[in-house]
Amino acid sequence: MFPRKMLTRLALMPGLLAMLLTGCGSVSTSYLPPPEPPTIPSLPAAARTSRVATPSMCSSTCSAGLTALRESWLATPTSSR
Repeated sequence: MFPRKMLTRLALMPGLLAMLLTGCGSVSTSYLPPPEPPTIPSLPAAARTSRVATPSMCSSTCSAGLTALRESWLATPTSSR
């Protein structure tokens, strides 16, 4: 037979298990509410693009010529020193 001390422990185990399960299963209200999503600030006046037309000295082929020049640089091997 089981000693009296062992029977007492066996009798207390279901109660201990129930207390542990109810402690983990309860809804906690001590947490903070979710933060508000960040807002995107407006750009300062210096960072905004102007609505002024492109000057006449800038042609549309400038960017095409620069792109071709960069591609030619990529095609040439670098010099080994």
